[in-house]
Amino acid sequence: ANQIVAVTGDGVNDSPALKKADIGIAMGIAGSDVSKSAADMILLDDNFASIVNGVEEGRLIFDNLKKSIAYTLSSNIPEIAPFICFIIVQIPLPLTTVMILLIDLGTDLWPAIS
Repeated sequence: ANQIVAVTGDGVNDSPALKKADIGIAMGIAGSDVSKSAADMILLDDNFASIVNGVEEGRLIFDNLKKSIAYTLSSNIPEIAPFICFIIVQIPLPLTTVMILLIDLGTDLWPAIS
């Protein structure tokens, strides 16, 4: 149903399939120029294990990015809530903008670097 199709090829006859696939992968050493131009990705070493390594690296990066975004949102929403209450309900602000910037500098710096 919701499958992603990757096609590998190295010749001129593989070009339509490379273009039609979700991810077209051409061989860099043995591949023709036509297949390389039709592909989304070119394997420089013509090794199929590189595809598996690339998928694993991509999934790891995607997981780390999701974790980083979740941390940033979970730490910044409590900082924004007093300002929203100040605008809507007119309660005094418990934190000034400089204080929030200092808190962000201390707590969000290291996760952002990683």
